[in-house]
Amino acid sequence: MKFLMLAVLLHFITFQNDTIISKIQQKFEDTKDLKSDFVQSSNNVNVMKGKFYFFQKNNYKIELEKNEIICNGKTIWNIDKSKKKVIISNIEDDPLAFSLREYIYSYPSKCKVSEEKIDANNYLITLDAANSDLNFKQAKLWVNEQYLITKILVEDLSNSKLEFAFSNIDININLSKSFFQYNENKEYKIIDLR
Repeated sequence: MKFLMLAVLLHFITFQNDTIISKIQQKFEDTKDLKSDFVQSSNNVNVMKGKFYFFQKNNYKIELEKNEIICNGKTIWNIDKSKKKVIISNIEDDPLAFSLREYIYSYPSKCKVSEEKIDANNYLITLDAANSDLNFKQAKLWVNEQYLITKILVEDLSNSKLEFAFSNIDININLSKSFFQYNENKEYKIIDLR
């Protein structure tokens, strides 16, 4: 009887470790950094295109035509190139701060998770927020055969939808941590909200 219970437990553990979420988490752990093209839209309008860079654990840079957002895991620099202005804030004080890590590690444990194979090479992960403390109702993650997230669609509490689509993803490209720091430009006005 003990053997049967152990076999069932081992099967359950093996199944749990074989989920798409666990494979995404493992891929994320193996990824030191990445860069990709991205398109962001809100309710299928307000399209922004640019480059997205990521460096473990929570460093990112978003390059747009007129703006640049840099985060070193603690501080966010929001740079408006057309107005020559930089707004500096702490990451925990910015409700709009994007954290890829949250979608991969934190949110799955706080949500009802469903996994679906879309076709031979792609998956859809749906995170239904079971916790009202989260700032969204539902998040959908499209994942390719390499277990990289290619699209995130978030429906917030007011039914607005925000979509991030990633393409041309390159991983482990040896970005420098200094790439995720703002280099002061004397021509820019600094607004420090920290």
